[in-house]
Amino acid sequence: MDQSSSYQKPLHEPIDVDATFSRRFLGHCRPICFRTENGREVLISEIGLVHPRYDGLKTVFAFDVTDGASDYRITLDSESLCWYLEFEGDHYV
Repeated sequence: MDQSSSYQKPLHEPIDVDATFSRRFLGHCRPICFRTENGREVLISEIGLVHPRYDGLKTVFAFDVTDGASDYRITLDSESLCWYLEFEGDHYV
């Protein structure tokens, strides 16, 4: 297998996200669904890892999520409060 085909370049596509913010949730933020620029809506069925990434004073929160069919990584930029779809892939059982 060609190594370049196993590397997936980040999409960094702006998305709209419906999320809840509450002290009861881990990290206080829980994305519920997101919509891509072409109008596709993805209902999030499970959240895996949530982890911050630091870029100077700015923090970007990464959420590894699934809709049960595919896996996604979405990020929330704490400075601009914009959401992005970074990766999309097939779900492997």
